[in-house]
Amino acid sequence: MKKQPIYHIGSAVAVLIFVLTSAGCGNIAATASEPTAASATSAPVVAASPSPESAATAPAQVPVSGTDVLYQDNFTDPSTGWPEDKFDNYFIGYHEPEYYHIELTGPHYKTTVFEPQKTSFQDFTVDLQVLTASAKTSPQGDFRYGLAFRRSGDQYYAFAVSPRTRKWFVLKNSPNQLEVLAEGTDEGLHDADVDDTLRVDARGADFFFHINDKLVTQVTDSSYTAGEIGFYVESFDSPNTHIHFDTLTIKNFEAPEPQNAAAILFEDDFTNPGTNWPEKKFDNYFIGYHEPEYYHVEVTTPNYKTTVFEPGKQSFQDFTAELDVLIASAKTAPEGDFRYGLAFRRSGDQYYAFTISPRTKKWFFLKSSPSGVTALSEGTNEGMHDADVDDTLRVDAQGPNFLLHINDQLVGEVSDADYATGEIGFYVESFDSPNTHIHFDRLRVRDFEISIVCTVNDAVTMNIRGGPSTTFPSARVLSAGATLEPFGKSPNGEWLKVKVDGSDEQGWVFYSPTFMTCNSDVKLLPVISP
Repeated sequence: MKKQPIYHIGSAVAVLIFVLTSAGCGNIAATASEPTAASATSAPVVAASPSPESAATAPAQVPVSGTDVLYQDNFTDPSTGWPEDKFDNYFIGYHEPEYYHIELTGPHYKTTVFEPQKTSFQDFTVDLQVLTASAKTSPQGDFRYGLAFRRSGDQYYAFAVSPRTRKWFVLKNSPNQLEVLAEGTDEGLHDADVDDTLRVDARGADFFFHINDKLVTQVTDSSYTAGEIGFYVESFDSPNTHIHFDTLTIKNFEAPEPQNAAAILFEDDFTNPGTNWPEKKFDNYFIGYHEPEYYHVEVTTPNYKTTVFEPGKQSFQDFTAELDVLIASAKTAPEGDFRYGLAFRRSGDQYYAFTISPRTKKWFFLKSSPSGVTALSEGTNEGMHDADVDDTLRVDAQGPNFLLHINDQLVGEVSDADYATGEIGFYVESFDSPNTHIHFDRLRVRDFEISIVCTVNDAVTMNIRGGPSTTFPSARVLSAGATLEPFGKSPNGEWLKVKVDGSDEQGWVFYSPTFMTCNSDVKLLPVISP
């Protein structure tokens, strides 16, 4: 279905003048981290002389819904005034019925195009839907493209992506160089002909960068405080690069979420038997749905164990799994002991299990093999609930490392490298209990998401900085007792990217046990490129 035109809000102008700009004429000096851009040349600055026709008619305007929207265009109507022209190395214009396009017709070249009204934006949130048009782009070679913002003359920032290499870049352009402020990889970038959504939240010197609703980095730089917003395209060794800009929306600044929620890989609350967990009765146990809201496993003899696994038989490698589970007292013998919980990374008779015994307040991390079950770790936790009340068990699994939680409390850490991937399900084992009936309330499996909390030690103050180095300015000083939630570490492991507890503020702190105490080993944190 063809998109309906959406136009920007702004004062009518009598004369439309457009300017195409980049890093100035001639060669650009790239940083050492981006050698392929060193030979790129930029588009010349071009100004259109006013004509009687352009003086007579201003770009078409209609109201835009949403009071926070400052500018919006989906490029279905050329009368919004974006420039159309052809030059030696590139051309720009509308690609009917629904895109604005930039095509570079040679390697090592770049250009920018900015919003026709030349509005200066200071603090804002900007979203851009953009894609590579494969039919007009060379199948070999690399390039990058995206948003340019806070532009004044040859000074601007840019947030660009290279879907072919799955890389992203935060760039800073000045009259004499193009500098890479940050870069990284994102496997979620789409292939050609499918929109990626790029988002920049800019407030003062702080910038937050997102790809497809995922926060990929934060950068602090105070050089350019306001300016125009537009598009950036640069070819490296690609002989032809054709980019479609789909929708551009500029809004009042919206604070980003500290970290997007991890993707849900599997979830079931057992209210619908159509999800097909097995229902069967055997000599020593039976399994099935306990309407209206549970899946149950009942072991009807002592000294017996069983497992049940997710019916899709998915194989999970690194994950965070949470299970709400309880003892059904009406169908469980009042005497005797048993344990139950999560089983994971199962292949045949090989699996791990994290189980609890609320009657003894003990927990166990088990390892099953064809020869039997051994306890790799065990402990006690007085926070376990009595019968008929859910306990929440959580396992964070990354490679050979496992973090074990009971009711949001970290109770243990285990390392074992034998089983790398496998199915997830349930484990129930009776000891001397003649009847054990367990209700599984909800199971959720999501992308690995570590949960670590750190506290600034006594007699210590710490700087929270815009990047992982003392060369970045301090945004805040943290006093003793301040609580931090780290969610990533620098490539060398010396700095942690953290969220300050009770706020949306993020930044980097130097990690040392002398300065802070954490409830788990920070080596489990994922590496984040600054």
